[in-house]
Amino acid sequence: MAFVLKKDELSHFCRHIISKGYSLFAPVKGKFRNTFKKISENRVEEVSLDYVRITMPPLKTLLMPPREILLRIREGKVEEVLPNPEDKIAMLGVHPCDVNATNLLERVYMDRPKDPYFEARRKSLLIMALNCKSADEYCFCTSFGTGPSLEEGFDLLLTDLGDRFLIEAGSRKGSELIEDFYMSKASSTDIMEKDESIRRVKGMIKRHVNTAGLQRIMTGALYNPIWNELAGKCIGCGACNMICPTCFCFNVIDEPELDSGSIIRARTWDGCLLWEYAEVALGGNFRKDLSARIRQFVNHKMNYWLNQYGALGCVGCGRCIEQCPAKIDITSIVAMLRGELL
Repeated sequence: MAFVLKKDELSHFCRHIISKGYSLFAPVKGKFRNTFKKISENRVEEVSLDYVRITMPPLKTLLMPPREILLRIREGKVEEVLPNPEDKIAMLGVHPCDVNATNLLERVYMDRPKDPYFEARRKSLLIMALNCKSADEYCFCTSFGTGPSLEEGFDLLLTDLGDRFLIEAGSRKGSELIEDFYMSKASSTDIMEKDESIRRVKGMIKRHVNTAGLQRIMTGALYNPIWNELAGKCIGCGACNMICPTCFCFNVIDEPELDSGSIIRARTWDGCLLWEYAEVALGGNFRKDLSARIRQFVNHKMNYWLNQYGALGCVGCGRCIEQCPAKIDITSIVAMLRGELL
């Protein structure tokens, strides 16, 4: 069942979400671009779903925080610090590429053994996705079928139809959220407008990755000189790791809490582009050369993921291209390895 929400009713809808006990996160206009923020009931008018690109860390930030405490050791006792299952979070206006990235992360963290921290947050998260109504020069989601629209993986799905949003439920949790919020039923015209909008956005996407036989090509290029060439440009900052919605690596550290006398075990984001990532005891490093780290990053997205989780590890959001200070383009790397670009 599909419904229509008038745009002037969006603030009322946001209040409705908050009234159901959810902490609402939604995009608001910033100085240069929109960014996701927690929305209080008296600031729902700031919500703005009119955006193309968000450079903030992706949806995974709510599911696997950059730093989180796993357990605390106090007076010889181990206390596991799990997320509160009562903390319900709703994300409004998430683009299809980020939703699909979350679906990929589920394959990582919900496989055996399950990660109880990720699992608890995922069960508490309600995703209200937003089909894209525009695209920019960095988008290449159509190469992987991860955008600009969605078919699954959401609780509610919104499509901008100009003066209104088409809203479709994708789960029981989504249906329950809107069952007591009055909206008129969508017409066949609304559905046709949605389909036309998606076709129009697909035509805007000019950046692509040819995925035909890609795993074979990537495996055969492990010793290609391109990795040394890229190492001459890359500064090893790891921005691509940190901004990527499917990167999932982390480091585990133990440290004292001076104020309580306890020891905490925490995990923090880590990335294969960072020099310390492959470092082991006594200073050994399996990927000391930057060329090896770049090769690992690109191959994990475009090759190794297939054997691990049955899908490529890139969703074509374009964040790594936009945020790279050396302007390294992963789509160009693939094209060069295929002989399509010199």
